Amino acid sequence: MEVFNISRITTAEGIFKISGEASISKPSTTDDQSISITALEIMSTDGWQALDVSADSVQALIVKLNSPILCHLKVEV
Repeated sequence: MEVFNISRITTAEGIFKISGEASISKPSTTDDQSISITALEIMSTDGWQALDVSADSVQALIVKLNSPILCHLKVEV
């Protein structure tokens, strides 16, 4: 697993700061890619707001963010 920090990523779900680990095998296939998010913050009207990554609603959001994160890390899905 390789540690990554994304200081700002704009997605259809919002603007995020993300820290985590990624495990990606080459050649990349979707079965060989996994992402583990350790910290997630969303840009709100009052600045960065930390999200509880263990909450079910946030887990659903993380699933939606997998593809944009992989693209940001320059991994082809």
